[in-house]
Amino acid sequence: MNLHRCPYDGTPIEAEAYSGGSFLLSCTSCGAEWEAHNSLVLRVTPPDWDAARRAMAEGPPVTTDPVTPT
Repeated sequence: MNLHRCPYDGTPIEAEAYSGGSFLLSCTSCGAEWEAHNSLVLRVTPPDWDAARRAMAEGPPVTTDPVTPT
């Protein structure tokens, strides 16, 4: 399972690496957190559903790639 965006509101996921190959994945918008180790992903903290609804109403964050001159 690859978590690149929060499944609750579409916000990009932040990852923090720990020893032993574990990662703490977190959503800055709704506060949901997951612990990932190899192929195992467990939710540690549930989302703030009101924050997730607000983020979904605003739409996914827009990211732009800088254009390099040729």
